[in-house]
Parts: sequence; C-alpha cells; structure tokens
Amino acid sequence: MYYFTPASDMFETADSIVIYIELAGVKKEDINIEIDERVIEISGVKHRSGTAEEYNFQRMERPFGFFKRAFDLPGTANKDSISASFNEGLLEVIIPKKTRNNGFRLTSIEIKD
Repeated sequence: MYYFTPASDMFETADSIVIYIELAGVKKEDINIEIDERVIEISGVKHRSGTAEEYNFQRMERPFGFFKRAFDLPGTANKDSISASFNEGLLEVIIPKKTRNNGFRLTSIEIKD
C-alpha cells in the first residue's frame, strides 16, 4: 500500500518534545496516533472531493490517500501524558519529558578504589 509523507517538524523544549504535521484538508476523525515503547506513529487518510475522472487536471501536486509518519522517541519521553490538538490543518503533538518525580530513573554507580 502506498503512503504519502506529510511535512513535519519535531523539536525539543526544556520540558517536552513537540511534533507539528501539516495535514491541510484532513478531518480530525481521519487521523490516528499510536505509540509503543519508543516510537510514535501518526497515520490516516486524506480524501479527495470528487474523483479524478470528473476533472481534466492540468497539474496535480497535492497528495491524497493514506499517510503515515513515525518518529523515534528518546528515553525521556513521558508516554502517559501526551496531548494532541488539530487546528487549521496543523496537528500538534506534545510529549512531556520525564522528570525524576514521574518515572525517570537515575542509577548511581559506585566507584571503587
């Protein structure tokens, strides 16, 4: 199956990892976000109004059909507190970073003489 790849940005702030994906023309209910241990996957479908047979295209550059993006997450990602919003064709996913108080474990190593 063919999937197109929507444009995206992924960056870190001091307390979170942020992903922006351009999904102009996609309905919120056609977007799916799944996460496993180290990967977040955003997928869905972008529908075309009408069919290609109805039009005599001179140029066709906007992708339609199924899309999918997968992003590797650092170990500091707090998967239990992810939030997402969709406004004017831009999907924003915010993944907070773990702190020592919410599950980030620090292992101390003893140094021997």
